[in-house]
Parts: sequence; C-alpha cells; structure tokens
Amino acid sequence: MSTYSPGARDSSSTFHQRLTAADVMTVAEVADPLRVPASTVADWGRRGIMPSVKIGRRRLYIRPRIEAKLLGDAGPSRAQ
Repeated sequence: MSTYSPGARDSSSTFHQRLTAADVMTVAEVADPLRVPASTVADWGRRGIMPSVKIGRRRLYIRPRIEAKLLGDAGPSRAQ
C-alpha cells in the first residue's frame, strides 16, 4: 500500500522542486504563442503530441516540458 506524500516525486518525474503557478499553463496559454487554436492544443494533449497532465477534468501543461518539447523539436537553426 502506497502513501501519498506531497513532497515526493516518482522516479519517472524530472521535477526536483515544487511547481508554482508560473510553471503550469492552460490550453489557451499554450495556444497563444504558438498561434494555433486552443482546440488544436487540446487535441495534441489528448493524443500525447504535446506533453500534458490530466487532473480531474482539467488538462494542464507544465511550462518546462512544453519549452523542452518545442526547443527539442525545433532542430538546428537555419542561417539566412
């Protein structure tokens, strides 16, 4: 039987500190800088394309994971 500990993180987690409100993004906050509809981001979250966490009925996006996904998928920059 496992016991919940608010400060504990499972071994698959990459976070070593508590999240703040600034670390958590809504679907609208993710969609705005990407210039895509919120429904597209929600779909990406459901399909696992965009990293998200579902808590109850809400789907939240963790800013460091979103930034890592965007920077990792961007590839090398092109010289113009």
